[in-house]
Amino acid sequence: MVRVVGVDPGSASWDFVGMDEDGSFFLDHSIPTKQIQKHPELFLNLIETTDFDIMSAPSGFGLPLKKIEDLKEEDFFFALLKKNPEKGMIVGLGQILKILQEQKVNGYFLPSVKHLSTVPRHKKVNKIDLGTADKLCTVVVGIRNQMEDYNISCEESSFIMVEMGYGFNAVIAIENGQITDGIGGSQLMGFRAVGSIDAEIAYLMGKIKKKDVYRGGVSSIAGYFDMRAEELLLLSKKDRKTKLAMDAFYDNLIKSVYAISSSFSSRDAIKEILFAGRLAKIDALIQPLKEKLSFIAPTKVMRSYVSISKESAQGAAFIANGLSGGRFADIVDNLKIRESSGSILDDIYLPLEQRM
Repeated sequence: MVRVVGVDPGSASWDFVGMDEDGSFFLDHSIPTKQIQKHPELFLNLIETTDFDIMSAPSGFGLPLKKIEDLKEEDFFFALLKKNPEKGMIVGLGQILKILQEQKVNGYFLPSVKHLSTVPRHKKVNKIDLGTADKLCTVVVGIRNQMEDYNISCEESSFIMVEMGYGFNAVIAIENGQITDGIGGSQLMGFRAVGSIDAEIAYLMGKIKKKDVYRGGVSSIAGYFDMRAEELLLLSKKDRKTKLAMDAFYDNLIKSVYAISSSFSSRDAIKEILFAGRLAKIDALIQPLKEKLSFIAPTKVMRSYVSISKESAQGAAFIANGLSGGRFADIVDNLKIRESSGSILDDIYLPLEQRM
C-alpha cells in the first residue's frame, strides 16, 4: 500500500495531509508559517515521525515535474524567485527544500500553471504567475468535487476556481478537466498582496523589491496590516478607508473572474464557480462575490476532505497518489502534469536583472 504526503507552504500556515492508497487519511496537520520560518526543524521532525512512501513537496513557483533528488542549485532560484537569497531568503521554503534533498526524501517537485501544456502559449507572454504549484493542487480537489457531485469523469469537469488565501488570491479556468488559463496571486489584489502594479506606478516606484509584492492590498490600504480578515470586514462597515479597501478587493476579484470566463469555449461550459482557501470559509466575506458572480455560473464553496488542512495540501496528496498510479491517476494524467515543461521565465519580453 502506497502512503503519500502532500504539503502546502501557505502565507499563514504550512499544511500537511497524509493519505493511504484506499483514500483514508492518516495525517491532517497545520503549523503556523512564522514558526516554520524560525524553526525549520519542526518540518523535519514531522516528516521523520511520519511513515510515507511519496511526497508532493512544497514547490513555490514550480518546475516541470521533477524528483526531489534531481533538484539542482538553479532550481531553488526558480522555486523562490528571490534574488540574492543569502540576503533575506525565505528561510522556511529555501531551507526545507535543502533538507528534503539532504534527507533523500522520495517525492516530487510540482509544476505551476505556466508549465502546463494545456495553457496556450500566448496566454503566458510576459506572465510568470498564472497560478503557483499549490493552486494546481487545489484544482485537483475541485475536479474531485465535480466528479462526485455530478457523477462524471475528470474529463467532463469544468469550473472557475477562486482561491482566496491569507495573503494571495488566484483565479483559474478549468475546462474538460484541464487548466486552460490562470490569474495568479501576483496579479490579483489580496488581503496582503498588491496584485498587478500599474506600469506608470512601477516606473515612479523605481526599483520594486520582493517585499512590495506582499503589501499594498486590503491591509495596507486600510492601515491595519496585522488585522485579521474577519476584523477588517467588520471594520469596513464603519471605517471609510477600510470600506475603500474592501470595495477595491471585491472589484478586482469580480473583474478577474469575468475576464477568465472568456477563456472557456462557451459560457455554458462553466458548470460552477468554486471558492477555496482560508478566506472562502468566511461566509460574510464571500457572500457578495457569490451574488455578483452568479450571473456567470452557480457558485459554492469547494468541499474539503479533511478537518484542518487547506485544499491545496489535500490536492498535493492526491497528485502524489496519482503519480504513483493510485486512484487519482486519471486526474493527474488528464491535467498533463507529467508533460509539464519549460521555464517560469519563458516568453518574457522585458529586461530582467536575473534569469539564472
